[in-house]
Amino acid sequence: MTHHGKAFPFGIYDEDIPVGFCMIGFGADDDWEDAPAVAKDNYNLWRFMIDERYQGKGYGKAAMKLIMDYIDSEPCGPAEYCWLSYEPENERAKALYAAFGFRETGEFDGDEAIAVLKLQRGDPKDEIIEKFVSRSAETLKEKLAGVYLHGSAAMGCYQPKKSDLDFMVVVNENLTDAEKREYMDMVIELDAEVPAKGIEMSVVTKDVCDPFVYPTPFILHYSRRHTEWYRTNPEDYIRKMNGTDKDLAAHFTVIRGRGICLCGLPVDEVFGEVPEKDYLDSIWDDVSGAGEEITDNPMYLILNLTRVLGYLKEKEVLSKQEGGTWGLKNLPGKYHPLILAALDEYENGAEVRYDAELARDYAAYMLRQITRGQIKGMHGVCKRL
Repeated sequence: MTHHGKAFPFGIYDEDIPVGFCMIGFGADDDWEDAPAVAKDNYNLWRFMIDERYQGKGYGKAAMKLIMDYIDSEPCGPAEYCWLSYEPENERAKALYAAFGFRETGEFDGDEAIAVLKLQRGDPKDEIIEKFVSRSAETLKEKLAGVYLHGSAAMGCYQPKKSDLDFMVVVNENLTDAEKREYMDMVIELDAEVPAKGIEMSVVTKDVCDPFVYPTPFILHYSRRHTEWYRTNPEDYIRKMNGTDKDLAAHFTVIRGRGICLCGLPVDEVFGEVPEKDYLDSIWDDVSGAGEEITDNPMYLILNLTRVLGYLKEKEVLSKQEGGTWGLKNLPGKYHPLILAALDEYENGAEVRYDAELARDYAAYMLRQITRGQIKGMHGVCKRL
């Protein structure tokens, strides 16, 4: 905190060379008596300086792009505007800010002209989904059987700051290495346009979908954690990124129950029934390490544990958000602060500090509940413990 609200100072560097400084602010406290009206609950650029030795070399524009990306991440929560001010005769500053959409309002902060940018809060996911489908069809041609949306975007709880876009791509026959390379180039290019966790997709052949094969073979997979591997050694990636994946049993179950066919054959013509024992083994595999891992990835595991137990109790496939809501209705009250915090982080992108001791206690409790032999349908999983 500062006298005028929250402040985020940053150095501007070209590798190890400092070339400038900026400070981003948010809001205004009660002591700032002459604060412009736009300062309340909005972001502003308080300071932005490029060393005169480095001016005219593109650093200002590059730095502004990073600054606006940071503001778009809403570090202090949602806001309608970002504002800044500059001396009216500073034409260079006015031109730079105007290039990023800032427009003068006719108001002044002291002797400086105020310029305002209305922040764009639109969700690009629908456009990305449309591009993914059209580019998949263009690249895979007659080999494409269908593209299917699953995960949060299909279950009505997609969060731009926390979710990935989950696609299942089904092909009629295996792809050559050259076809995989062309397809991955498309995915990598499109992934750069997706906020938060990006695209996650698997490519499977139609013959493993019905009758269902478990563990399920896949011929290609991508998520953002693999980007660097593909960029630095695409041949190695194409050669090794195949095998079997237990998670596909859970993904197929969601597709059968709540997935969306984006193009190609209808869901019920592609995906056969997933035996419950395979689905249970799949979701258990995802949370079985929660006792050791929950403090490293609390939001994900807190909500995943609720939806696993929720399935066992209700026989309903739940989203993370629905699992959290179920947990608030059915789990002991002492765990509600954890669940509420996880939902707040998931739904609103809130910065949350979790009680580590309570989180470990919660994980132990939930794993005991999940593994109890008397829970119907868990017999196959209990044998693994």
